Amino acid sequence: MLLLRHKDALENIKSHFKNAGIGYDLHFKLLNAKDFKVPQDRKRVFFIGFRSDLKVDFKFPKGFKEIVPLSKAIGDLTDNVLSAKNGKNANNGNCSVPNHEYMDGGFSSIFMSRNRVRSWDEVSFTIQAGARHAPLHPQAPKMKFIEQNKREFIKGKEHLYRRLSVRECARIQTFPDNFIFHYDNISAGYKMIGNAVPVRLAYYLAKFIKQHKP
Repeated sequence: MLLLRHKDALENIKSHFKNAGIGYDLHFKLLNAKDFKVPQDRKRVFFIGFRSDLKVDFKFPKGFKEIVPLSKAIGDLTDNVLSAKNGKNANNGNCSVPNHEYMDGGFSSIFMSRNRVRSWDEVSFTIQAGARHAPLHPQAPKMKFIEQNKREFIKGKEHLYRRLSVRECARIQTFPDNFIFHYDNISAGYKMIGNAVPVRLAYYLAKFIKQHKP
C-alpha cells in the first residue's frame, strides 16, 4: 500500500478521510504485529483518522522490545491435535481442545518453494486465510533448501510436518481459548482467523488511541 505503484490508491484513501463529514486528519503507518506481543510476523498498514476540529497530534506507538515466541504461544498444545477428516470436514466438536484440528493433505509446489517452519524460539510466519497456506508446526525441522524455489522435508522426519491447527492459529492471532470458532468445513475456520486483526494488536492500538484526548 505504501509503495509508489499504489500512490493513486493511497491518495484516494486520504481524500475519503478528508472529505468525510467535517473532515478527518489521517495518520497511517506500517506496523508489525510481533512488536505488540503477537507471536507472528504480520505487517499491515493501519489508517487512523481524527476529526480535524479536534486537532489531535497523533503518533503511532513504538511497540515493545520483547517478542512472544511460539513456545509460549502454543507450547502447551503439542498433544491431542486431530487431523480433519477427509482433509476438509471438521471433527464435529470431538476435539478435547476446541478447534484443535488441522488441515491434512498434500502441499503444492508453491508452498514447497519456501521454508514454512519457524522454530519454537521464533515468532510464526503470517497466519493467512487459506487453510493450505497455514505455516507448519515448529516440532518439525526447517525445510531443506534444494535449489531456487524448491525445498523439501528432511528425510525420515516427514511425519513431523503438519499444518498448524485452527486453535494454534487462533492462539497466534491472540484469540482467547474461550473464543470458539464454529464451522462445518475446516477451511472456514482458517479463513475466519486469518482474516482477523490480531486481538492483542487491536487492543494496544485502541488503548493508545484513547490516550490521545483532544
